[in-house]
Amino acid sequence: MRSLRRHRRSDRFATSEEVAISGFRWGRMVRSARRFAENFDRACAHVPPMRGTWAAVAFLGLTIGYGMVLGGQAPVFFDSLTSALGFGIESIEINGLVEANSEEIADRIDVGLHSSLLLLDAEHARSRVAEIPWVADVEVKKVYPNRLVVNLVERRAYALWQDDGQLHVVDKTGAVMTSNLEPQHAQLPLVVGTGANLHVAEAVALLNSQPALKSRIKAAQFVAERRWNLITDAGVEIRLPEDDPLKAYARVAELDQTKRLLDRDIVAIDMRATDRILIRLSDAAADQRRELMKSRLKKKASDT
Repeated sequence: MRSLRRHRRSDRFATSEEVAISGFRWGRMVRSARRFAENFDRACAHVPPMRGTWAAVAFLGLTIGYGMVLGGQAPVFFDSLTSALGFGIESIEINGLVEANSEEIADRIDVGLHSSLLLLDAEHARSRVAEIPWVADVEVKKVYPNRLVVNLVERRAYALWQDDGQLHVVDKTGAVMTSNLEPQHAQLPLVVGTGANLHVAEAVALLNSQPALKSRIKAAQFVAERRWNLITDAGVEIRLPEDDPLKAYARVAELDQTKRLLDRDIVAIDMRATDRILIRLSDAAADQRRELMKSRLKKKASDT
């Protein structure tokens, strides 16, 4: 019964009282809309001229900027913009440069025609330059408005290291600096063999201990990663002991000074025994010595 009465009530015609109430509500909504329009018009009347234009321009700029960020063009744009404002990198000053290549340093810093000093990441540039094998330490400084300063501390070329037929330039610690040899590297001492680079300071100290022989030593060969053989320019092999090689080498220098030992027709001087020196003659010298011994024996036999 209740549902039926409700259905009938919803289908009946509105009374005059209900129509009046509905008209009042619509009138109120219209008046509210009119007041809103009037207030908005008054507010717009107080907006300074061109404010709307600037707002539109700003919105357009933000839209373009967002698009550039998504497209990866923002860094290029801001580099060019700040460069045009006077922050473009006009010069790179490199101090302490001896062995390293200035072009390689510039490539590592990655400075272009319109690069901005304001946006340059100095720490990233420093880490990139520090990767160059010649560089021991580096500082990258931004000097505003448009100058970049790079202060280098280079590794010093200390010796040449030959390993498996390949030559490398190494520093005093044995670290490989480059495998590209330059004319100035020709005068560096040469060490040969596996692990010789890690003992290069020891080899150079050994060679420097006898200045009179230094120019005659062509290479220091590291044998079994524990001792040295010195090779002269004439191909003589000076075999030094593992213990106290300086003393043994000093003995060779003394014999060369008094007996002209290294000028003789020999191929090796073995200093490894503590109680004697073993000298190996060349094949020709050995044959000559055998013939000499034979002739002496014959002469001795004939005399008897």
